[in-house]
Amino acid sequence: MLVTNKYDKDTIVSFKIVNGDEIVAKIVEETDTGYVISKPTTVMPSQQGLGLLQSLFTSDLNKSISIDKNHVMLHSATVKDVEDYYIQTTTGITPATAGGIIT
Repeated sequence: MLVTNKYDKDTIVSFKIVNGDEIVAKIVEETDTGYVISKPTTVMPSQQGLGLLQSLFTSDLNKSISIDKNHVMLHSATVKDVEDYYIQTTTGITPATAGGIIT
């Protein structure tokens, strides 16, 4: 049985594509044959840890792009730390963290 995830609009998702790149992007729409995404970034290792680099340097960042499901090996909702970093990288906004209880 084939199990697939259906992602809600605006979910931040990590994709491992067939060439080995890992892409983090926001879901615009999921179709039967692919994903429409916005602001894709490629995960790049660095001495300070993981970084996110714009995937398509020459594309219009305000337009969505498509990834065919045949080119995706793995996909999953992105972990919270990377999701926050993605939001900060693509928007310049630092997401608020949950406050603690002050005693």
